[in-house]
Amino acid sequence: MLDPDELFYSSDRYNDLLDELGDEIDAEYIEERQGNYIAACERGFRVWECILELLKLMEAKSVYDLANNSVTIYDLPYWATCFADELSNACNKDKSYIQKKLSFCKQYVKMHEEFSDKDLPNLGNVRSSLAETYFQLGEKDKADSLYEKWLKNEPDWGWGWIAWSDCYWLWKHIGLEQNFEKAEKILKKGLSVKKVSDKEHLEERLNDHLAGKNKLKIQKYE
Repeated sequence: MLDPDELFYSSDRYNDLLDELGDEIDAEYIEERQGNYIAACERGFRVWECILELLKLMEAKSVYDLANNSVTIYDLPYWATCFADELSNACNKDKSYIQKKLSFCKQYVKMHEEFSDKDLPNLGNVRSSLAETYFQLGEKDKADSLYEKWLKNEPDWGWGWIAWSDCYWLWKHIGLEQNFEKAEKILKKGLSVKKVSDKEHLEERLNDHLAGKNKLKIQKYE
């Protein structure tokens, strides 16, 4: 990776990209705050284009490289998870954004395939957004295979177990029935991991799940 300080003094394009990145992030934030999720996402895609061009210009491999070397004042890993959330909101207004969300999440996750959530903060959020998108598209087997791979490599990722289970009962996807048994099995498997992170949240989600399951049973008998 090239030295950011050297590029600052030697490359006009580098400085233009940093300025454009900042302008687009600021504009994206304003649109998001006003609830204009489609407009915010369009700004976000321009941010992503700037990031990709920066990576190429700097001969860097990932957003982690940019963040770790303080290339910009903006928290890019945090931006990525916010952008994935914006795309989720945009999907509710325009279904064509499901594919756009899938494309961004796939690209970002692949870029950081060798990282864990501990290595790169907020990576887990984008991973979960990717898996959730596959569920939205009815490809639950693909989502399952991703969670199985991630949690095999990082079994103590507590929110990974939670997000995986949520897909089976908390979120309702068209064409997919809720599977309370599988969701419960996933949560209990996560709780069986020694030193699993956010154990209290796992336990809380399991309690919420069991309450929801019992409520559903009562409704069936009424």
